[in-house]
Amino acid sequence: LTVADDGTIHVSGTVGIAPPSSPDAGPVLVEGGAKAETYRILELMEGFLASVGATMADVTMVHCYLADYSVANFAEMNAGYLEYFGKKPLPARITVGCTGLAMGAKVEIDLTAKI
Repeated sequence: LTVADDGTIHVSGTVGIAPPSSPDAGPVLVEGGAKAETYRILELMEGFLASVGATMADVTMVHCYLADYSVANFAEMNAGYLEYFGKKPLPARITVGCTGLAMGAKVEIDLTAKI
């Protein structure tokens, strides 16, 4: 997470890491596929933004990376994305396929916001 002098916030790529099951537990992905991962990532992003006084309403651009760019996987990711944002105005978005993501994730997201 970086905040530029002009109020632009860049949140680095994040995967859908589940809340820890114990203090000694290592990171694991949420279960449920691309939809669940996408929703969890956006929850994490909201927390990151809140730490610098911003909200998801301040998001201007989202980059989504899919390890499997099939129609079915895109639909799952999109369902989680739309469920999270609801009827809010949606920020601009780019979605691309890639050959692999951290921890074997199906989805990774980074975003830009402006306060």
